[in-house]
Amino acid sequence: MDFYNQNIEDVITQLNGNARTGLEEKAILQARKKYGKNVLKDTQSRNVLKMLFAQFKSPLVLILIVASLVSFFLGQERDGSILLMIVVLNALIGFYQEWKAENILASLKALVVNRCIVIREGKTIEIFAEDLVPGDLVKLTEGDGIPADIRLIDSKDFSANEFILTGESLPSNKDYLFVTDKTLAIGEIKNCVFMGTTVARGEAIGIVYATGMQTEIGKISSSSQKIKIADAPIQIEIADVAKKLTIVTLIIAAFLFGVRLLLHDSLVLALVFSVSVAAAMVPEGLPAQISMALALAVGRLAKRKAIVKKMASAQTLGSATVIASDKTGTITKNEMTITGCYFNGESFSVSGLGYEPLGSISNEEGEILNKDSLGDLKIFFLSGFLSSTGKISPPDKFHSSWYCIGDPTEASFATLTMKAGYTLEEIERDYPYVKAFRFDSFRKRATIIRKHNNKIIAVVKGSIESILESSTEIISNGKIDELTTEKKKQILANAEVFSQKALRVIAIAYKDLEVKNDYLIDEAEQDLTFAGFVTMFDPPHEGVKSAIESVFKAHMKVFMITGDNEVTAKAIAENIGLMNERNEYPMIINATTLQTMNDEDLKTVFQKRALVFSRVSPDDKLRIVDLLMKAGEIVAVTGDGVNDTLSLKRADIGVAMGKNGSKVAQEVANMILLDDNFATIVIAVKEGRIIFRNFEKTIKANLACNMAELTCVLFGFIGAFFGIGTPILAVQILLIDLIGELLPLTMLTYDPPEKNIMRSPPRNPKDKILTKEAMKGIFLSGIIMGIVAYGAFLYSFFINSTGIGNYEKAITITFVSIIFGQFANILSRRTNENVLGSYLFSNRNLLLSFVFSIFCTLLIVYVPILNLYFHTSSLQPKDWLLPISAGAICLLIFEIKKSIKRRLNINSII
Repeated sequence: MDFYNQNIEDVITQLNGNARTGLEEKAILQARKKYGKNVLKDTQSRNVLKMLFAQFKSPLVLILIVASLVSFFLGQERDGSILLMIVVLNALIGFYQEWKAENILASLKALVVNRCIVIREGKTIEIFAEDLVPGDLVKLTEGDGIPADIRLIDSKDFSANEFILTGESLPSNKDYLFVTDKTLAIGEIKNCVFMGTTVARGEAIGIVYATGMQTEIGKISSSSQKIKIADAPIQIEIADVAKKLTIVTLIIAAFLFGVRLLLHDSLVLALVFSVSVAAAMVPEGLPAQISMALALAVGRLAKRKAIVKKMASAQTLGSATVIASDKTGTITKNEMTITGCYFNGESFSVSGLGYEPLGSISNEEGEILNKDSLGDLKIFFLSGFLSSTGKISPPDKFHSSWYCIGDPTEASFATLTMKAGYTLEEIERDYPYVKAFRFDSFRKRATIIRKHNNKIIAVVKGSIESILESSTEIISNGKIDELTTEKKKQILANAEVFSQKALRVIAIAYKDLEVKNDYLIDEAEQDLTFAGFVTMFDPPHEGVKSAIESVFKAHMKVFMITGDNEVTAKAIAENIGLMNERNEYPMIINATTLQTMNDEDLKTVFQKRALVFSRVSPDDKLRIVDLLMKAGEIVAVTGDGVNDTLSLKRADIGVAMGKNGSKVAQEVANMILLDDNFATIVIAVKEGRIIFRNFEKTIKANLACNMAELTCVLFGFIGAFFGIGTPILAVQILLIDLIGELLPLTMLTYDPPEKNIMRSPPRNPKDKILTKEAMKGIFLSGIIMGIVAYGAFLYSFFINSTGIGNYEKAITITFVSIIFGQFANILSRRTNENVLGSYLFSNRNLLLSFVFSIFCTLLIVYVPILNLYFHTSSLQPKDWLLPISAGAICLLIFEIKKSIKRRLNINSII
């Protein structure tokens, strides 16, 4: 059914709606039972079977499968079954890791809750978007996400971004008066808006006619995804390295195949051995481990109230060098409370905190004022609300306390009006809305035109500088006088006193207009009568001061961007500890100063660790972010409004607000803060550093063990020319990957941070983990482990050269020695400090994985049927001295190498 070409009254009747009071509770329950929840089915999640079969598509796995089939064909059932078992086990482990990673990412979608403003039973409330039903009345304002398909009932200068449906990059203008009897494409429908799109400009009220999969976006089985899975730089790097290693090891496999034939092995044995060794040499499990580690890290961030939309961003977080943060709502709570009013030459104090209208208004004599005693003061205490669209609402089933609907600053005026004894409904009834000119960052004021007693009044509020600039008269001692330059200076001086106390100052003015059909912004906002100003307090979030201290210790910078004037900004900076070295106040750069500074001037001041930008526009903010990035900084920038989208897109890490941020900002950001708290950004940066550090440990430890296995095999070939048996078999190399590495390396990603992780400078995200120096270290560690394991093999091989089962015992010792050497490698790489320090017991998961790996090793050593399959032999208690000694020797060498590095670093600093 097409609702756009029907009469609006017919639409409302069909949906059992009410254009004035909205739905009743009974109608809501009936509609929900009929239509279900307003959610889209996830059409992009991967099928479980497809995910499982994808594990067998790797070229390395295919090689193993071919080798297994060849073994079966040539009668080598035992080797064939072992290879096949390892392929299946590898696939199951890889599947589990990928399945768990996808589940973690899918669960994050539920954390980013969409809300919308509706009118139900005559009350304006905020609900979860999934609770919308057809027939609901929805209020839409600039920056909102459109939560369902909606037919407009009223609109003012309204347009929507419909690119997701139409492909059109420009906003589509909407008009509730649009009528047609034709069949139209979505892009031509002007009286409806659609789920998944966003409000570009203006405000509107509409009635929901389709929800969930019945919406236009639902019909085409597409969803506005919140969590996007993209390869992180580390994943790309590892895939590239694994590809190169595959080529190298296949070359080695060809060499091994030739040598085995020279040593008179059968064609089958030579082929199976060389292919199996090649497969074991390549870290085929590493990409899955990295994906799992990233997903776990993203999950940990979510528990700390930070939703990372792209896994790639989780890695970038740890490299941030500058946090460019908005003040309101990020550094402060954005819970505005009006504390004082200044009007008609008098001052008034306001008690009570938050949005709840508990408290009172007192004059200078301490007398409490109310609705009946306000007299001529009434106009002032109503003007703030009359120039606002924000409201407050009492607790409901969606909120545990009073909350704001709309802009928090505007909502604080609703609280003030109610403290004066008025209800919001009676004020809106007595002063009906005519037209609005919304706040923007250039005018720094907002105006609403209203009608009262056959008069038209423009009520204006904004920054005190902006309002004074547009005012020519002032209310003083009950009379209207000329607002001279001297009086303006006096008012600014009075306001500055409050700004120095970190109070926000909002000025109010009004103007009588002639009665006519339409008004222009200039006639409404010029030659105003200045009424007075209010002071507001917006407390900092808990933990902001200590978070900023942590940022400075981490060699990072914090630039605060605020709409407040310089005096207020300076006071807030001092209050939260945003200071330069030696407790020096940060430089305050206002919009005017910024315009006079060229790019080189700005790059010079960027050297400071703390800066404050005051009264800057969105374009100014974009310029700041752009210059920081061109200067080589890795920038995390916060934003909550439509005007912030360019800065959020441009930054390395765009951070949107989850509680009070616009839908538009959330869609373009890389990360969403569920608690809108600056301290959470710092937690995310720390987590980003932990992610990278744990990746580094995991990758290097993995490759070092592969190098150890290869070293052992190559020494074995040299020994073969002297009549010494092969020190380790291909199937045992594969076993090492499975029981000695896979679980411990996965658990290594759970390592907690070392104490100094937020005291070292950020790393350059362009720097690769596997640099030439890193590869040298990996080769050296692998060669040490391989030589020590081969030494243990030789000792066992020659000490009992005539004993029964001597060879099986010797290769079993090699097998266990490499596993213990890898344990030593992992433990040593965990920390830059002494391995036996307090950090040793900090990762319980890792220690338990060692226990499990040792248990599996014991099974392979002592269970007869496993001895038969894996060519291992039982070890006597004295035999264990060799692999234990091998592990201890490796650990000792690694710790000596680490100690030398520490000393070299100290010497270089000195």
